[in-house]
Amino acid sequence: MTTDLVLPLALLAIAAWLVPWRLGRLLPEGVGWLVTIGGLSAVILALLSGAGFAYLYGDAAGSVWQTAPGHFVLLAARSALLWGPIMVLSVANLPRHWREKTW
Repeated sequence: MTTDLVLPLALLAIAAWLVPWRLGRLLPEGVGWLVTIGGLSAVILALLSGAGFAYLYGDAAGSVWQTAPGHFVLLAARSALLWGPIMVLSVANLPRHWREKTW
C-alpha cells in the first residue's frame, strides 16, 4: 500500500510545492510573471501526474493509451484535487521573496 498509494501522493505533493518555487527562481518578478508561473506549474504538474499514472499502470498503460487516450488526462485532472491547493499556496508564497517588485 505504501508504494502504491502513499509514495506517489507524497511525491506529487512535494512536486506541487517545488515546481512553482523553482519556476519563481528562474522567471522574473512581477504579477504577470506570477500568473505565468501558476499556468506553467499547472501544465507541468498535470503532465507529471499523467506520466505517474501511466507508470503505475505498468504494462497495461500501452493498451489503455491505445483504447482510451483521454483516460490519463482524466486521471491527471482528478489528481489536481491533491496538487492544486498545494500549488496555489506555493505560488501565493512567491511574492514574499521578491526583491525588486512590490506586491
